[in-house]
Amino acid sequence: MKFIHTADWHLGKLLKERSLTEDQEWLLENQFLPLIDEEKPDVILLSGDVYDRSYPPEEAVELFDRMTEEIVGKRKIPFLIISGNHDSAERLAVASRLLTHQGLYIFGPLERVKPVILSDTYGKVAFLPMPYADPARVRVMMNDLGIEGAESVRTFEAAQKALSDHLLSMLPEGGKGMRKIALAHVFAAGGTSSESERPLSIGGYDQIPDDLFAPYDYAALGHLHGPQKTKSDSERIQYSGSLMRYSFNEVYQKKGVIIGNMDGEGNISTSFHELTPLRQLRELKGTFEELMAPETDPSEDYLQITLTNESPVIDAMPKLRAKFPNCLGVEQDMGFKDDEGTRDLHLEQMSDEEILKRFVKQFRETELTEDEEKLALSIWEKVYAGEAEK
Repeated sequence: MKFIHTADWHLGKLLKERSLTEDQEWLLENQFLPLIDEEKPDVILLSGDVYDRSYPPEEAVELFDRMTEEIVGKRKIPFLIISGNHDSAERLAVASRLLTHQGLYIFGPLERVKPVILSDTYGKVAFLPMPYADPARVRVMMNDLGIEGAESVRTFEAAQKALSDHLLSMLPEGGKGMRKIALAHVFAAGGTSSESERPLSIGGYDQIPDDLFAPYDYAALGHLHGPQKTKSDSERIQYSGSLMRYSFNEVYQKKGVIIGNMDGEGNISTSFHELTPLRQLRELKGTFEELMAPETDPSEDYLQITLTNESPVIDAMPKLRAKFPNCLGVEQDMGFKDDEGTRDLHLEQMSDEEILKRFVKQFRETELTEDEEKLALSIWEKVYAGEAEK
């Protein structure tokens, strides 16, 4: 069984108020679909966060509709999709009962999840879809379906296990002797997060042990945006990562999909295929003069620029956008650094002038110039004179 594992498309994503839908469309049409034609997978898995928000913009919905038509309608490849924490489970799964007959399997509401059984030359493979599920949703599902033990589900770990057990119970003989692949949108312990991911909870409460996926030959995970294996460091449990870079915290992450093969014994081999977008997210750093010089190439990429000029640059953004039209943010680093090594100072034994000199040296890593020292002393004299008058 050959599969492509992808996740976290976040269609309709806004980055600093800039819509990325056009970039997502280009990437899917010019990178993802040609990869499908080249690899000819038996099935495609999308592990949650199809959209970036529960009310996606019209152009994002139209793009997703077009992709399902390309994959299922034209190429006749089964496409399994689960909802993530950014999706509206109910909206995503509209008409899903009818679409399953076409090979498009969309799972959102937990009450309607069920295994999907496909076959290859070795026999049957069970795909078990586990949409994003917080404990409260799982308790509602269990009560609606008459499953015992609902009130004991109070953690994400318990919720994920209950959902997995429910799906496994729906397989003939619990799936014994059948190869099994899970799709889940979770934070598996050992994974590394990025700042563009919406937290599932606070304080690590959302993290689940990856041994919950022990019953499966492969777990296609979504939610974490960096492609990675979990702490078990096994090909069996992996995040494909997001479709594109969605924050400047992700500029050094590779983005793409996982191509996997499963043999008749359930052994898994995978490879990561990088996807290159129309415009990258990048960071640039230098003085304003260096960046605007002919030696620095112009760029259409989405940029976060840090200026290192020692004095403020007025109207930096419009000037930079003349050369870098997709500059999304400008910061100025004037050489200051974090407050380290000052806690042990006995400030009460130092004069105001000494404190100022120490402060400047600590944060700017340079001494006060002669002119700066003269200015500082004149200001202190005025301050002292004012206090004396009081």
